[in-house]
Amino acid sequence: MKTFPLLINLLFMIVSWSIGVYFLSVIYTPTIIIPLFNDFIWIRDYKGLLGLTAIFTVLTIPLVAIFYKKRGQMKRKTTWYGMNAITHLLWIGTLALQVKTVLYNLGICH
Repeated sequence: MKTFPLLINLLFMIVSWSIGVYFLSVIYTPTIIIPLFNDFIWIRDYKGLLGLTAIFTVLTIPLVAIFYKKRGQMKRKTTWYGMNAITHLLWIGTLALQVKTVLYNLGICH
């Protein structure tokens, strides 16, 4: 199987970490407001911007390592690309939530 989807996962992780670290230096507040559908969560700034990223990084790195190690043994392409598509969607969702939280806290989405 191709290693390109694994590199896309690593790229999403790097972009998510860089967005979180950059906006921690831009937003000067001890608490971050995370907007939900009908409620808000007040949370510390590091947990608010990097919490979900840290959780998905801890889950994704072993998964990517297993995928990379077993990429020659995977017989079913649908399983391979399905698992990669799910991890891509999770990372895109994480990036979207980070950007939404940052925009809300900067006052753009009030």
